[in-house]
Amino acid sequence: FEGAAKVYRGSQTFQDRFHMDPYSHHRKDNLYYPFASLQDWELGKFLLCSSLSMAAIDQFLGLELIKSLPLSFFTAKELCGCAELLPSVLKWQYHVISTTHATKQPVYLYWCDPLECIESLLSQPHF
Repeated sequence: FEGAAKVYRGSQTFQDRFHMDPYSHHRKDNLYYPFASLQDWELGKFLLCSSLSMAAIDQFLGLELIKSLPLSFFTAKELCGCAELLPSVLKWQYHVISTTHATKQPVYLYWCDPLECIESLLSQPHF
């Protein structure tokens, strides 16, 4: 039906925002920037997602075997600095839900801002 739908243009996609990042020119030559390579990123991701303390990460990065690797970070603080340079994503929040019945573990409700979520979904080119 003529006029039944209207397409609004002009909104930025996720990729547009990704490429507008102040460090996007570095990613043209190195997809894993601020990390030096895929292996550098994988090690950084592993360490950041592990339950290791900053001191334990520093101790690990101080091993002679690890020092011989071409890493872009040498301390936990530098690793966190690299992670902070990555483009941002949706921020998830959580709330502990009290129940009237006993549970073995606390019940968590995870959520993100629904408007940010819809904006993020609609900005995906494949959506």
